[in-house]
Amino acid sequence: MTDHRILITAGSVRRTSFNSILARAVADELARRDREHLVVSLADHDMPIYHGDHEDEHGVPTTAHELATLLRYSGGLLIASPEYNGSFSPLLKNSIDWVTRVDMGVLRDTLVGLMAASPGRGGGARGLAMVRTWFENMRLTVATDDLSIPQVNEHVTGKPNSMAFDVETRAAIAAWVDAYLVEFDEYCTGRPAT
Repeated sequence: MTDHRILITAGSVRRTSFNSILARAVADELARRDREHLVVSLADHDMPIYHGDHEDEHGVPTTAHELATLLRYSGGLLIASPEYNGSFSPLLKNSIDWVTRVDMGVLRDTLVGLMAASPGRGGGARGLAMVRTWFENMRLTVATDDLSIPQVNEHVTGKPNSMAFDVETRAAIAAWVDAYLVEFDEYCTGRPAT
């Protein structure tokens, strides 16, 4: 592990994405705990849909190299993953696919935390289960607990560019961040999480 920084991103780049709001709320909690973190928008790392022939002809996009560098110097990765048709977003899949073309092991020493916010009653849990399976198949370490916020539209207030969660939801986010940090600190020191 090269760093104790935690990188935070969302699998959606829509301006009013609930998962982008969730990513920012988690960043706020990390800031309150004086934890080094960086919020990264995948919109700043635009990449074509992965295709082997495209890679052969044009190489790996510069944006993939940039994102891989940010990940390489982060010990944690928190992903707010929207649920699309019971799965996860093509944007998230494509970004990870390209990053692993830079370096298959770029996420090897990273503790991944998964979260989702959804207007549905399931809170994005089905999509999170698929992200967990995908990452575990890649032999990545995924934190024990996921954060799922169901019926999220009932828990946010404010205008689209300044939405915030209600008190109850902020408390749930704070508790999840605390649990992740316990596991993250143990992970960083090489001790198994209990």
